[in-house]
Amino acid sequence: MTASVSSFCPVHVVYGPEAFLKQEALRALIAAVLGEQTDTLGPSRFEGDRAELADVLDEVRTLSLLGEMRVVVVEEADGFISRHRAVLERYCQEPSDTGCLILVCKSFDARTRVYKAVNGFGGAHKCEAPRAAAVISWINDRARKTYGKRLEGGGANRLRDFVGDSLGMLDQELDKLSTYVGERPNITIEDIDALVGNIREQTVFAVTDAMAEGDARTALHQWERVLATDRAAPGRAIGGLAWGIRRLLEAHDAVADGTPVHALARQFWTEPAVLEQRLRRVSRRELEDQLCDLLEADVASKTGLSEVSHAVERFIIKHVSAARRIGTGG
Repeated sequence: MTASVSSFCPVHVVYGPEAFLKQEALRALIAAVLGEQTDTLGPSRFEGDRAELADVLDEVRTLSLLGEMRVVVVEEADGFISRHRAVLERYCQEPSDTGCLILVCKSFDARTRVYKAVNGFGGAHKCEAPRAAAVISWINDRARKTYGKRLEGGGANRLRDFVGDSLGMLDQELDKLSTYVGERPNITIEDIDALVGNIREQTVFAVTDAMAEGDARTALHQWERVLATDRAAPGRAIGGLAWGIRRLLEAHDAVADGTPVHALARQFWTEPAVLEQRLRRVSRRELEDQLCDLLEADVASKTGLSEVSHAVERFIIKHVSAARRIGTGG
């Protein structure tokens, strides 16, 4: 959703599950109302769970001393709207002509009269994240429109593979990549691998390294870091671990075929000694067992038999225990 205000709208409700898009919409609305005064005036802000209706309406009705318009924002306003629905309906009938009220919430029931009142003058803005393949289009559009860059080839797919579907994190990485390439108009897959892939490698292999060392506490902590990269789609975090294990399997095969470890290390963004130690700690058979167990964890999470976090925690504990037994010869 891209907010625009062609004519003054006294009440806006920005709602939906996608926090990043809601903040983008909120910024666009504030800028549209205040124009050049955005930086000097800014909005008055209230927290929905503590805001008093009288204070909010007094603020939005008070004439601004420095500008023509006043903007009042109520964050996390779900409960605020529920508690004061009738009064908000009446306010929509006779709103202030010098103040703009913006309510930000997770949901906004289209069956209610207050929704119909707000939507009647174009103030209801639903913010939902794009789904499935549409995320790729969003990445390409964001890169072009916001950062003036073009992602070459399968760049958008590669970035999504590394980061997941979190729009906020995708935007952060696009911002970094834009700075990284400088004046160059295109972002290549090599750019993404160098800047973003390195971070993912470090995080995922921190889990597998700790498991191989028999260090459950560190492995679980590092797993939380992996999961934090995409909490909206935790199954992709399992995919991230599986990806790391497959990479190690490929390295085992490459070494068996005669590829020098120092040549492989460059692909892993690490030192040859570090990669050699990883391959020595965990055999190909053990990695295959880990992949099978991750598949079971993924299936259990998708069929409702277990939450992702619990399934992976069990996976980590199992293979940490196995590493300890091997390390002690048990």
